[in-house]
Amino acid sequence: MLKKIIDKRNYIILFIIIILIIFIIININTKVKEHMKSFYYFGETITIKLYSSKNMDKTFEEIDDIYKKYNDYYQKPSNRDDKELIELLKYGKSLYHKTNGLIDITTDKLIKNIMDDKEYNFTTKINKLDFNDKLTLNDINLDSIIASYATKKVQNYLKGKNLNEYIISEDGNIAAGNYYEKGKYSISIHDAEGKLIDIAYIENESLVTKGNVNTFKPYMVNPKTGKKEEENKMVVVIGKDINEANMIANALYLLDINEGKEFIKDYNAQALWVETGGKQTMTDGFKQYLK
Repeated sequence: MLKKIIDKRNYIILFIIIILIIFIIININTKVKEHMKSFYYFGETITIKLYSSKNMDKTFEEIDDIYKKYNDYYQKPSNRDDKELIELLKYGKSLYHKTNGLIDITTDKLIKNIMDDKEYNFTTKINKLDFNDKLTLNDINLDSIIASYATKKVQNYLKGKNLNEYIISEDGNIAAGNYYEKGKYSISIHDAEGKLIDIAYIENESLVTKGNVNTFKPYMVNPKTGKKEEENKMVVVIGKDINEANMIANALYLLDINEGKEFIKDYNAQALWVETGGKQTMTDGFKQYLK
């Protein structure tokens, strides 16, 4: 009788051990891990962190294909007649009207002359663009919009794969999905000298910064004046959509602060301006993102 009780107890213990082993294996296999990969497109480094229990190698390959395709469009916008390229160019044209000419994708010659310290009498060709005539696309420059546009395509791809926990950083601009734990992503905001200005906390939002560099960037050229913006200021915009946040930041960089405050009122976004000397101005809603 005693032997039967002991044998039964051993079976129970063995059963518990097996259950524990199964539980540990399942827990290990379903534990969310950080998967990180960097790409180099559009002349900048793009780093993506995905949070998933699954292997992300195939996902990163498909993300690379997306960026590669738009990098081809960026390098030779007049070379193809792909449907997606036409959509990109139409989007770029629409920004001219949304920003009252502050974003103009027909500025390629202007930008190249400014980079060579040459004067150039620029006249927009935005209304002469014919997407069925490649000859009208020779002076296209997509620098100010291409990275955010491609990143939005990557976000759409991740959403379709039900991969909602991620953060994408391209040249300091951030597109964030769900946070993988409790809390939000912390984004350090630095000036051109690398000095920490503040830390913003976001989730399912985008943060775009303009002016935090010491090198020339095409968004510094004002198409309306044909000149490089000489005022040394930095603009940070937070919004739900990476494309919209990028558009707003491009415009605000070329506007004075009061004009910028009026411009941003039409959008669900918030902004921070940092002037020479460190003076800060922000929209009321920007404060909610700071700790």
